[in-house]
Amino acid sequence: MATKIIKIIASVLAALLLVPMLGCLAGTPLTVQAAEKEFKGHKLVAENDRYALYMREEGLAVMVYDKASGAYMESAVSVDDGKNNAQWMGAMQSALVLNLIYSNVDTQQADLINDDITQEVIYTDSGFSAKIYWNKYKLGMTLEVTLNEDGITARIPDESIVEDGDAYIGTIALYPYLGYSYLDEKEGYMFLPDGNGALIYLDDKEGRFNTGYTGIVYGTDTGFEDSDTTRLWWNRYEMVNEANNVLAPVFGMAHTSEGIAYLAVVEEGDQRAAIEASPNGVSIDYNRIFARFTERRQYMQPTSNNSTSGSFKMVEADRSHSDLQVRYLFLSGDQANYCGMANAYRAYLLDGGFLKVLPDEYRTRVDFLGTEREAWIVGTSAVVMTTVEDIREIYEDLEQQGAGKLLSVYKGWQKGGLYNVPITSYKADSKIGGTNSLTQLILDAGAKGIKMYLYNDALRINPTEQNASFNVVKKINKRKLEEETYKDVYDEFMWLTPARTDYLLDKFVKSYTKSGVNGLALGGITDTLYSYNYSGSFYTRHQCAESYYNTVAKADESTDLVLQQPFAYLWDHTEGFLDMPLYTSSYIFEDESVPFLSIVLKGIMPVYSEYVNFEANKQEFFLKMVETGTCPSYLITKESSADLIYTNSSDIYSSEYNVYRDDIISYTKELAAVHEKTAGAAIVGHEIRDNGITVVTYDNGVKIYINYSTYQQSADGYTLAGMSYEVIKN
Repeated sequence: MATKIIKIIASVLAALLLVPMLGCLAGTPLTVQAAEKEFKGHKLVAENDRYALYMREEGLAVMVYDKASGAYMESAVSVDDGKNNAQWMGAMQSALVLNLIYSNVDTQQADLINDDITQEVIYTDSGFSAKIYWNKYKLGMTLEVTLNEDGITARIPDESIVEDGDAYIGTIALYPYLGYSYLDEKEGYMFLPDGNGALIYLDDKEGRFNTGYTGIVYGTDTGFEDSDTTRLWWNRYEMVNEANNVLAPVFGMAHTSEGIAYLAVVEEGDQRAAIEASPNGVSIDYNRIFARFTERRQYMQPTSNNSTSGSFKMVEADRSHSDLQVRYLFLSGDQANYCGMANAYRAYLLDGGFLKVLPDEYRTRVDFLGTEREAWIVGTSAVVMTTVEDIREIYEDLEQQGAGKLLSVYKGWQKGGLYNVPITSYKADSKIGGTNSLTQLILDAGAKGIKMYLYNDALRINPTEQNASFNVVKKINKRKLEEETYKDVYDEFMWLTPARTDYLLDKFVKSYTKSGVNGLALGGITDTLYSYNYSGSFYTRHQCAESYYNTVAKADESTDLVLQQPFAYLWDHTEGFLDMPLYTSSYIFEDESVPFLSIVLKGIMPVYSEYVNFEANKQEFFLKMVETGTCPSYLITKESSADLIYTNSSDIYSSEYNVYRDDIISYTKELAAVHEKTAGAAIVGHEIRDNGITVVTYDNGVKIYINYSTYQQSADGYTLAGMSYEVIKN
């Protein structure tokens, strides 16, 4: 008895210690709440100093209770508004919702409420394990839920999944209603990993939307997808911008009025996961966000190589093999918001070794385009845009103007020009000055503190310029994976197999570093992941990701490596993040754009924007870089971009150095001054105010006020002109 009392006192004291850190909840001081044995029809199965995990065996519903604040989130809808049929109710009450491929029906739902199941639950010190079997469909799996210090983990071991009958598991949604809300009963939002980050508010949408968000983690699986030409005008010109890839496997829910939130990290199975979010009014009146895992996909198999012939529906011969796991990091009080989510993700990445702390240097990124090709009477003719000597002169000019601390990626440096890929050895095009001249430039630039990288697209092969009969991937239906460009010179590219990419990149790196230089900017494989066929064998995205990770890790050992818009699983092997999106895909249901990824990485890794050249509102884009601590990027040529009109780079409509020289100089001086006050510091606060003011707070005491409105505004005693900012130290 005495031991039990001591444990209770220790738990209370630990919870009390959290109160100053958590702050106030909607103006009310936090109080410690004892964990009851039962709560809202759920029984207590595990607890620690911060949280209690409750569970109800029907539907394996869970509830996470914050012992410091008394706030909680539940996975099963507790109040039915009477509008939902049995199928919806089954989904709203179940820990798992399956879509089955069964009797040629694409969307047969299986859940834990409507179906005849056999269920065996074993309780542990930290949660429970439930063995589930759907008797009708003859399939089953085990769900394990564990209470951690910072929240819960839900896991389905791969070896526990069985398919004994004719039904195949298409997808598995894991706790699809955890943290749900009904209409506008709660204040808060859902966090989406779209672009840099986006929010959907938990207000009443009044039925305005008929669809929600689906973001495939690490982008579309091109191995299954057919080319989409519906967005093209005259089957040639892009009319709609591509949606942003999901760069990190995360999502979140915040009930800000109650001071509780979670950030969910898809830890395993992420290569074949999608993040789905639906605001109220999309089919039902509940806000929900969750991860859905793909186990098998259907696809159309052509009956012959003739594109006009018929096709029939096929199912993947084997399901995906990976454990499925989501970690829910719960947040309280003044951390129960998107900034707290970003801080939690940063800590998670650092603690897990998925991210390394790099020197926080400011550099303006000035990339160069060397040579391109245009069609000629026979073959192609070189279009020379920026030579080695041109770059040397530009470097000297910027240095004289006090803007010489640069990072540069040289594209189109290789023999044959930008699209002579893959690159197999270090041979510079003679039109730009040749290999020796380029090597000397890189060495001279390095001596002046300029970091210069050569660009290598390690994914693609140009079948017009190189033999593409072997070592190229096919889609799952065994058709060649052909990437159409809709351009004049090279109308398509093909993709190398990961094994071939590894071989050729390793060959290039050895040739390159032998010359005493090692700056490498890698693209193609950094933001692409796919399933594919090769030599009659099927390879999954899990295998593709593992291959690319090993390839990048090997390149990182012998080069100074930066990656182009890398997926999160590669972040521990880059010295910089190129092409960070500062906006979202602007879906109609998104209420707010937030700099989630920028908050995660600021002060940890150098981050560079997408090219300023191609931004319509340069003034707003500049303020975005101030807000996010992002370094600006330019794509520069010595010659006029008009020379590119008959090349595959015809979409580069503005790049001439003389046009951007003054902007590069002024941006460098101004953004470097801001960086000087925030170097090495992390963003710990981010607030978007109603009057167009955004306030960014760093852990070194610096605050930056940005006024995005066109009018003069005041905040916290400071007055800002329209479209301006102010940096306040301490």
